[in-house]
Amino acid sequence: MPRFHWSRNQRLSLVGRYTLLSVGVVVCALLALSLFYQRFSNELIDRLTGERLSAQVAATSNKLSAFLDTRIYQLVTLSNHPAMPAFIEAPNSPQAEEALTLLRVEADSPDLYGVLFFDWYDNLDRLVAGQAASGPPYWSKNGWDISGLPRVEHEGIEIIGPKLPENGNSGWILMRAHIRDTGLGQNTSVALHVRLASLTELLASAGVSGVIDPLLRTPGGIVLDATGRPTEVNGELIEGPSILPGWNLVMSVRPGTIIQPIDETRFWLAVTAAVIIVIILAIFFALSRSLRRRVDTLVQGAHSIASGDLYYRLPEGRRRDEISTVAKAFNTMAWQLKDLIDRTVRAEKLAVLGQFATGVAHEVRNPLATMKTTVQALMRKEPDGERKMLLDDMGHQIDRLSRVVNDLLAYGRPGEACPQETEIRDLFRQSSRVLTPVAEEAQVRFYTSGDSRLTIYVDPDQVLQILLNIGINAIQACQPGGNVSLRAERHKDQVEIRVTDDGAGIAKEHLLDVVQPFFTMKSKGTGLGLTISQQLVESNNGTINIESAPQEGTTITLKFPATKTETSKEETSKNAPPDQDSDR
Repeated sequence: MPRFHWSRNQRLSLVGRYTLLSVGVVVCALLALSLFYQRFSNELIDRLTGERLSAQVAATSNKLSAFLDTRIYQLVTLSNHPAMPAFIEAPNSPQAEEALTLLRVEADSPDLYGVLFFDWYDNLDRLVAGQAASGPPYWSKNGWDISGLPRVEHEGIEIIGPKLPENGNSGWILMRAHIRDTGLGQNTSVALHVRLASLTELLASAGVSGVIDPLLRTPGGIVLDATGRPTEVNGELIEGPSILPGWNLVMSVRPGTIIQPIDETRFWLAVTAAVIIVIILAIFFALSRSLRRRVDTLVQGAHSIASGDLYYRLPEGRRRDEISTVAKAFNTMAWQLKDLIDRTVRAEKLAVLGQFATGVAHEVRNPLATMKTTVQALMRKEPDGERKMLLDDMGHQIDRLSRVVNDLLAYGRPGEACPQETEIRDLFRQSSRVLTPVAEEAQVRFYTSGDSRLTIYVDPDQVLQILLNIGINAIQACQPGGNVSLRAERHKDQVEIRVTDDGAGIAKEHLLDVVQPFFTMKSKGTGLGLTISQQLVESNNGTINIESAPQEGTTITLKFPATKTETSKEETSKNAPPDQDSDR
């Protein structure tokens, strides 16, 4: 069974509720199906044992009655024939020959063994054998006796029998009628020796195999089946109409034969339902475990973020379900939250450091100017060369301190950007004028490349300062023989400027620190160059990204918004050949 998690307000978990709902739907559906099935089975049984039974009983009764009526008509015709007395009294007369011909025709029926004549004492006087004649009394009169057989009257006809099959002899009945008086005081009767099976075979078409068995009850309570043999009743006996006095059509109905397969089907339906419920529970159990693990991962991620671990990320996996969507949204939220916190902390830190730097710069700048003026005055009047050299070194150190103060002022009070349409060509040309001499002095190759026709919407002075700061850092990071490049490319609605060098590179653990104020890995420097550059990039609605590896070099990517005119000219410039890379 799935582990249904109960919360404090005693409510089932989502998986538990869906499990109970699914099981309830299946159970209700199965109950409804069982009720409909029960109703259908009852209607089926009623139809088989009701309407069809009535129709079959009526049809079978009509068949039996028609068979008997035919025999009665045949017997009445023989008993009333004018030549029949002559056949009894004068066997050799022409009328007797006529009667014999008629008797042979009537006896030649598959339903008759023959035609028999009896005297006043029920002794067999003579007979005419038919085509089905066999056994007594045709071959021998031994064992032939009609005494003790049931007798009934029907429309002036005496029905004798039945004589049941025994000792290899077939069963039969006699239908006997008196021949009209011959005038000699004799009382002779004629009888049709009828095959019992011819009568009972009419029952065969009325049954439903295994369900309804039509039977014939004879005088004395003997019940015959369709073969004309006595049988035992193995079901509910339903009385039918009487075809002769003492002869009744009965139906043996066994509804259990119908109910049994229905009950078996119902049993297997119940087993199938149980299996389906077990499968549903197993599936929900597996889903519950999987969902719980994934939800626990979400909860753990939320706790990690809440505890301050802003670098924690959820495994998104390759699934495309709701949990994966939540995981992706969670990771996006974590990145944005980290970026927001980093920006907030950095802004606060920069504000504090800016106020501090501005105050220090104001306090130091004026004394430095006084010291610079004093040193220059002393140098002009100093005759001693060694002292003059010391004063010159002091002047250089004062200039260096002045530059640090200027960086502090630039960091503490960054100027507002005045964006305008600026050509990359002009920025690269001005950068080359400043950086090429520095690169030549360091024996480093400096060049620009890319599409110089691009324009960006920025403050050109601030972007130039950014390129100079980054370019100088790149040149200083290279060994003699190294390379530094500036390359501009367009990407949708932005222009990307990449500053690439093949210098010493930056270790992975320092990539996030290089933009922090006063962090530097150089022996000389204030550690404010990249920090100021980042400030200027953000003030121009741009982004900066640093990629580096030790001993492989560094690539700093700057992205600035392209101008509107540049956007409108994008399609026309796609087919135009770009400017060739230049080596300046």
